[in-house]
Amino acid sequence: MKDKALEERIQHALNAELSGLRTTSRQRSEFFESATGGKKVKRKTTYVMVFAIVLMLIAATALAVALLSPKEIVEQVAVPMAQGNDREWRVEMQFTPEELAAFIRSCNENGIDLDENDAIMKAIRSGEGYSEEEAIMAVCRQAFGGNYFEWTLAERHWFQDMMVSIGWAFENHEPLPGPDDLTEEDARNRMLSAIRAKYGEDLPLEDRAVYAAELFYQPEPEAGETWSLHCEPRDRKGGTEYRAEMNGAGEVVSVTSGALADPNAAEKQTEFLPALTEEEAIHLAAEAIRKEYQADTPLEDPESYRWNVIRPGSGRTVWHVNFISKTVNGGFCSTEVNDITRAVTVLSADVSDITADNILARYRAAYGWYDTWDSTLWAEVAGKAADLPVSTMEGRVTKATPWIAWREGLLTRDEAEEKAFRQAGVRMGDVNCACLIDAEPNPVWKFRLLPWDESYQDSIVVEIDAVTGEMTDLDMYKSDYQELEPSFHMITLHRIWARLELEENGPLYPARMAVLKRFADMSFDMPEVDSIPIFDLRYWQPDTEGSVIRFRSQWQDLPDYEVELDENGVPVRVEEKESSGTQPLPAELDRECLDESLYGVNPHALAAAQETYGFNDVLWPLEVQAEVFPDQNRTVPREGEMSLEEAAAFAKAQLPPEANPAEDVPYGALLYRLDAGSPEEFTRWTIFFFEAPDTTEAWRVTFVDKHPEGREYVVDVKEPEDTGNG
Repeated sequence: MKDKALEERIQHALNAELSGLRTTSRQRSEFFESATGGKKVKRKTTYVMVFAIVLMLIAATALAVALLSPKEIVEQVAVPMAQGNDREWRVEMQFTPEELAAFIRSCNENGIDLDENDAIMKAIRSGEGYSEEEAIMAVCRQAFGGNYFEWTLAERHWFQDMMVSIGWAFENHEPLPGPDDLTEEDARNRMLSAIRAKYGEDLPLEDRAVYAAELFYQPEPEAGETWSLHCEPRDRKGGTEYRAEMNGAGEVVSVTSGALADPNAAEKQTEFLPALTEEEAIHLAAEAIRKEYQADTPLEDPESYRWNVIRPGSGRTVWHVNFISKTVNGGFCSTEVNDITRAVTVLSADVSDITADNILARYRAAYGWYDTWDSTLWAEVAGKAADLPVSTMEGRVTKATPWIAWREGLLTRDEAEEKAFRQAGVRMGDVNCACLIDAEPNPVWKFRLLPWDESYQDSIVVEIDAVTGEMTDLDMYKSDYQELEPSFHMITLHRIWARLELEENGPLYPARMAVLKRFADMSFDMPEVDSIPIFDLRYWQPDTEGSVIRFRSQWQDLPDYEVELDENGVPVRVEEKESSGTQPLPAELDRECLDESLYGVNPHALAAAQETYGFNDVLWPLEVQAEVFPDQNRTVPREGEMSLEEAAAFAKAQLPPEANPAEDVPYGALLYRLDAGSPEEFTRWTIFFFEAPDTTEAWRVTFVDKHPEGREYVVDVKEPEDTGNG
């Protein structure tokens, strides 16, 4: 019997050898048959031709034997290349364009032709680098077929070994069965048999063209199932999926099936054919921006702007149209266009003159994210910003930060980056931005590091003296919460930002941040709520004496904190102190029982609102509520909607005769805007009439003001004793 793999290798070698010769398909077939022991060459072929063929076949066979398999390509080419480009102080996570080209060339030379539409081929055509992991994955897909979880346990285990060897993983998290366990083949067969026994013996579950089968093994399962198998129809157009689970003793404990919805059928049922064309939506959005801002901005000009458009569909009737300027003469604009009414909501628009407030955003739109900027570009921004008007904190930081271009006598970016990684203790990670800032006694390199190991939960920002190489500051940076740490935190010196915050908001903000950085669990999305709600005056009251801030606990269960700041607002001492509280923490303030409404809070604005208006947020002005709770749909009335006074008068008229709200207590109000931007948008009021001062007991009247036509809402009145949601 012929060796199929050898035949394929010989065929590939022949194709390569004959590529420069003029040969017919019949001649090439004869060469192949001769090389593989098939059909004999006819007698009329000359001895010279036979001799030439023999020589060619000897060379071709030698080449064929030397060809590497996909796994060998990974082990002998990709992994050594990935290990070789790692620096002693940092694991490199990407192949350079040159390394990627060498890797692709090696694949092609060994008969591995990657799909031209694959992202790796697009990267090579555009001269870009590529992720080492994804490059190896592309070859493995050729070798093993299907997606990662369709591979065998042994194949996945081998792949993870490769990831560990190049630094992408710390350990292999794809375990293999031990000598006393069921084999992978036995476990798979038992579960397949159980599925067939229940749902039909003729199910072609092993046919990879029909079913995608994913096998999982957990040597120490939490729920008791050691093995599980999931078989899903390959085309995913309806049909039935099957699952089986088995314990370590080989007993199948669960066999289930489920009908898959046909995604194409669902798409047809919910298909929405917009009335507007994309061009019409862009034009309507552009006209609305120009009209609202009285600006003659060429938003439809492809030389000046590019567009990001999301069409309506799946129940949505709104176009999302964004304009992104290609130059610093314009900025980012975002709109929503209703496909039915053609009404346009302008969400944001930067169409005014360039200022220190918007210069960074405009340069990002034109030049990409900070990690691509050269120090000369930073110096250009600093030079322009110095003479521009300013009104925001971001603008003030921009004007106050003296970015400079690199010069002789300073560490290069690569040299400073090495210092940052070494001194921060990060080896696996990437640089998200880097800039050079003039300072005394020496200029400072500022880096944002994105650690990919387990040493940090979030990214960090590092400052490196550009002359001595010493680390002058290291700080955690939670990029997912801009209210706590705005993005300019990573591109300016800590002392510049802290000084401006100190001048703008006083010492409480930097002191609270210092407590969080020192004592809170920063792995939480919102450590200021989940771990230490230091911004909430119900827990800690601040007491300031000079440069020292003492946060006195209201409750004996919580400690006090003391922070000392220097003249720039940078903390020089952060300590935990004995609690000032004398009472146990009330159950309603237990952080494990906090209402979910605390999420989506602007903690900076929360403390200020509590200090100014008290703890009862329904008594705060609607504008303040919207600022403190930006993610809770709290809003203010728009033109044509009820005012607060009108809503209160309407609500008071709904009260029953027995209601007796206190005349000397102001009424409270909540206003929510729901389904904003859609035809179903409506606003809902809740008005609170308190029975007495210093109490939360109140009559509540809830009603809808603006709402879609054809929908009716009742007015809901609740008495003080009724604590249900209204």
